[in-house]
Parts: sequence; C-alpha cells; structure tokens
Amino acid sequence: MKRTYSWLVVLLVGLSVSLVWTVTLSHPAHLNWSPWAYSEWLINYDGGFIRRGMGGELIDMLVPSDHVAAVNLLVFANYAALSALLLWAWRKTPTRSAAAMALAVLVPGGLFQMAVGNAFFFRKEIVFHIALGVDCLLYSLTFAAATTQRRNAWAGVLIAFFAAQSVFLPLVHEAYLFISYPAAWLIANRVARLCPERPMYRRIVDATIGLEVVLFSLCAMFKGNADVVNHMWHAMSAADRLLISQGTDALPSGGISAIGWSTMLNLSGVFQMFFAGEFWIWGLAGAGIAGVLVLVTAWSVARTGANAATAEGAEQIAHDAGLFGAHLRQLGFLFLASSPMYLLGIDWGRWLSSMTISYLLILFVDARASLSPPDLLRVLPRAVRARIAKWLEFSPQRASRALFGAVTRRRITCLVLALFFCLTFRSPECCMKVGSPFYRLKPMVMEVLKAR
Repeated sequence: MKRTYSWLVVLLVGLSVSLVWTVTLSHPAHLNWSPWAYSEWLINYDGGFIRRGMGGELIDMLVPSDHVAAVNLLVFANYAALSALLLWAWRKTPTRSAAAMALAVLVPGGLFQMAVGNAFFFRKEIVFHIALGVDCLLYSLTFAAATTQRRNAWAGVLIAFFAAQSVFLPLVHEAYLFISYPAAWLIANRVARLCPERPMYRRIVDATIGLEVVLFSLCAMFKGNADVVNHMWHAMSAADRLLISQGTDALPSGGISAIGWSTMLNLSGVFQMFFAGEFWIWGLAGAGIAGVLVLVTAWSVARTGANAATAEGAEQIAHDAGLFGAHLRQLGFLFLASSPMYLLGIDWGRWLSSMTISYLLILFVDARASLSPPDLLRVLPRAVRARIAKWLEFSPQRASRALFGAVTRRRITCLVLALFFCLTFRSPECCMKVGSPFYRLKPMVMEVLKAR
C-alpha cells in the first residue's frame, strides 16, 4: 500500500510537468504564460551593465533570434529539472512518507499550484532552486563517499560549484542573496567544516558572504533608469515587443519597465499592502504554508511503529522529536534570511514559494538535521543574549515536542485539513487585487447552496 501511495505522488508530479509542457513546449512559438516574466528573461547588457541582465545576455548569445521558443524551452527544462530534483531528494528520506511528499507538491506556491495556476514556474528563481538541488546532490555524494579521499574530492566539487553560483546567480537576479543562498550556504558551510584538512574550503565559504553583499550592492547601484529601459526595449525584435505589450510596442512594458524603479517606490508598494482591505490573504497564506511545512517535517522524520509505552519506543519518539525541532530551526533561519525581500519587493507569494522550496530540498536531503543555522543571538548585547538564551533553552524544545506529538497522533485529521487548504487556497505571486484566494472553493459552496 505504501508503494502504491508513492507511485500516486510520482504521477502527481508527472501530471504537473505535463501541464507546464502544455503551456510551453506544446506550442513553443506562442507565449501562454506571463508576458511580464517573459520580458524579465530578456533583460540584457545592451544598454550597459544592469541588474538582472546576465540571463538575457546569455540568451542573446546562444539564440540571437526566436527568443520565445528558446525561453519556452528554458522554462520547461527548469521546471522539469526542479521536479526531478525534489523527487530525488524525497527518495533520500529514510521514511519516504507519501503523505509528506504529497503535501510538499500540493503546498501553495509548490509544484502542483505552479502548474495548475500557470504561475511561479516561469520565474528566474527556479534557476536558483535547481542550483540548490545540485548542491543537495553533491552534499549527498559527499556523505556517501566510502573513503576520505573521495569525500574530499566531492566536497571540493561542491565548494567550487557553490562559489561559482555565488558569483553568477546574483547577476541573474539580485534576490538570490535572500532566496537560495542561505540554504546553499548551510550546505557548503557544513561540508567545509567536514574537511578540516582543507582549510581553503572554509575560507571560500566564508568569503562568499562578503561577496554576496558586494554583488547585491553593485546591482542596487546599477538598477537602471528610463533611458536604459527605453534602449533595451527598442533593441528587442518587434515580435518580442508585441508579445510583451499585448498589441502595442510604443512604450516599454512588462518586467523590463520595472528595472528603473526606485527603492522608495518598492517600499511604498509594501506600505500600501499593509493598508489594503485584503491584507489578511498574506497572513493566511503564511500561516497555512507554515502549518503544511510543519506536517511535512514531522512525517518526514517520524518512524512509524514506535510505541511510547516501551523504553525503546519512547527513546525513538524523543529522537524524532529532536530532529523535528532541529529542522524547524532551519525553517526559521531561512525565513529570517529571506525577510528583507518582504520590504524590498511586493511579490510576497514568490518569496513564500521560494523559501518553501528551499526548505523542502534541505529537509529531504538532510535527514539527520546536520545543517546547523548560525547563532544569530551573537549580534545582540551580552546581557540581552543571556536572558534570551535561558528562555530558549527550554521553551522552544517543549513547544516543538508538544507540536510533534500532536501532529503525529492526529495524522489523519491534520492530513485532511492540510489537503483542504492546499486544494482550495491560491497563493498569489504578488499584489492584492487577485480576487478570492479560495476561488476553487467558491463554486462548490455555491452549488451546495443552490441544491438546498
């Protein structure tokens, strides 16, 4: 039965990939997804160095014409690769819980909602997730190495790949610093400290922190202006301009037009969201996604058959509860690391989706919860740190154990509630004028009322 459920999860992922194929490679000469996101892929260095220009520059170099077909191929390949990496990572978990993987696929902003909602999958951050998935693969190979020499070799490959992505990916989109870099850093930092005989590994990992800050600042300095946007716009082919602007190519449109936006303009958009009548959507989205991730975490670490009435079973449950708490600390770190993006950009759905996928990848690969987040309390004054540390010594552990016990004992109830949320709630990419987030639920309720 467990194997049957696992195959159903694989089929669900396959269905999601098929849906993305229908809007990309089934009609490669047509644009059946966001013109805004398509224009972001075409940002390049025609008007000089500018943030987010690396992706478009490479596309221009490799495919000088027929950009829409090339980008459709790129978008589909990205989504398919991410799906394969997430499935592989799940297969690495000791429990291989089908329920956990099903929720990981169905969670708002996850693989399934990307496909059925025609959203998220065409964004540049999917490249970041793929790079993180490769990090996870190399991390797994490093720990599986049979000899020290082989372990050091795989570790060297991982560190080199991590260094390369730390240089390249911020030039694709500066948000890499907050999206995938924190999770990738946890992996690289763990591997570097696993090889004390290779001190250069640790130096490289530590150096990337300053490098990311420098690259982010550089991108902020070269954010562009109206002249650069206008130059890039008119350097495009007429066909691309018409696809992006939906019928008129007189003025720049799509994501390219946002290149020159100032920081104050972005901040004003965030402040407007706080006063919007539908701000509750984001609170519900964050709470609901967090709840789903808690269930995925608990069911990924919990070993079935442990009986608390026996000493061996109680020890196993205590061990699993400890892993559960350690993974939740990873989740908390990733959220804190991504939090600046919620002030710098109004695409809150994208940030929630990115944090979710980053966490799922490291959760599935790091079964022992070996990826330890840095001690962020060190930035606080010593007296304040001592008081907080004393509270943290007991309260979070007790809370995580109680939560772990609750979600493992009431597995069916939690699963039904989580599936209801995942199948009825739509997580918007950004902004507030998206209609009801329960757009799937409303028709069903109306039919029930009519029947009465």
